[in-house]
Amino acid sequence: MDKQNLVSTMKEQHKGLQADLMSLTEVLLGGIIVGGLEKFKSDLTGHLSLENETFYVQLLEKMREKGMDTKNTETFIASMNDIAKVVMEFLNKYGDVGFVSENIDEFKQDLQGIIKALNVRIESEEDGVYEEFLII
Repeated sequence: MDKQNLVSTMKEQHKGLQADLMSLTEVLLGGIIVGGLEKFKSDLTGHLSLENETFYVQLLEKMREKGMDTKNTETFIASMNDIAKVVMEFLNKYGDVGFVSENIDEFKQDLQGIIKALNVRIESEEDGVYEEFLII
């Protein structure tokens, strides 16, 4: 996959991930929420695989080939991985229909935090490393 297609694919995946979570903001039924979270987790896992196993590997390789310092980028990648861990903890916490149904208010509050964290990650990637990747 060429650079432009790779970045375009990941941006489209970002839109899908955001839509997955936004679709749950008004839902009150635990079963529908858990189903939506399972879809989001599947989509997220596919995206993270592409990003971590292809995109970031290629980005760091290209930077090294050009003699660029990769320390800040490696730190950035680590911080993006930290966000992914928080999102996965959220998904694990709300994987049970009964738990979600009994804790719907807490879920809604936590969901808003996850949406914000995801948006920060997306904006940081799309405005930063994705653009850098296209020009190196």
